[in-house]
Amino acid sequence: MRLPPLSVLSTWPAPNYTDPKLHGHALLVVNLIFITLVITAVVGRLYSRIMVKQWYGTDDSMIVLALLFTIGMTVVVILANESFGWNRHVWDLTPSMIPEAGIIAFVAKLMFTLAATFTRLSLLCFYYRLVKDSGITWFNWVLHASVLWTVAVAISFVCETIWLCV
Repeated sequence: MRLPPLSVLSTWPAPNYTDPKLHGHALLVVNLIFITLVITAVVGRLYSRIMVKQWYGTDDSMIVLALLFTIGMTVVVILANESFGWNRHVWDLTPSMIPEAGIIAFVAKLMFTLAATFTRLSLLCFYYRLVKDSGITWFNWVLHASVLWTVAVAISFVCETIWLCV
């Protein structure tokens, strides 16, 4: 994490390490509401696929992986908010909290990248299933290119996140 320029640092108020003003539990509440909705949607999808249609596809596997990384990202963000200073102003962070906040931000970026990637791959696998018997060959090539692009972007974002500090 880079420090802001001195012109910005000079405008910050004095740090309050003993009783900092916290932003409350809004992030916790919003994350819990949305992760509950996401889990409900994916469980409903899996129930309808496995129990009703008695069929399970690659797109379902991809969405399960996306769900796992989304749950991981939610846990990391809630942990960061409650324990690593994400719920206070940056000038109220103690110097010992800054490396920990950076590590937790690193993990959150990785989780987000992987959750978004597997969500995209799930949609692309769904499109493969839709056009499988349609005879539209050019669309299959578009899908192949989209999968390659999605994987390439995921690899580049993961590498960028890992080696950003170097």
